[in-house]
Amino acid sequence: MAIVRKSKMVSFRLSPAEYLRFREICATRGVDSLSDLARIAMESFAANKGRPDPISSELNDLRSQVRSLSLELDRIAHLVEARESPE
Repeated sequence: MAIVRKSKMVSFRLSPAEYLRFREICATRGVDSLSDLARIAMESFAANKGRPDPISSELNDLRSQVRSLSLELDRIAHLVEARESPE
């Protein structure tokens, strides 16, 4: 694979929370840098002609719902444990 020298730079600002979230995404997905992550995201955006990927959107919605259900189950489990434990 030929290495293409990158000579153009694009910059944008992130909030501290965004920066941490994107760094975490890099770590979990094995992306080397925020620059690479931004490049991958822009390439994906361009490939979809600016339209969001419907499957990706659905998957994100499902992840959010599963996360909410998991938190609710944890809360219920703690309530049950509190009732069953001797005081």
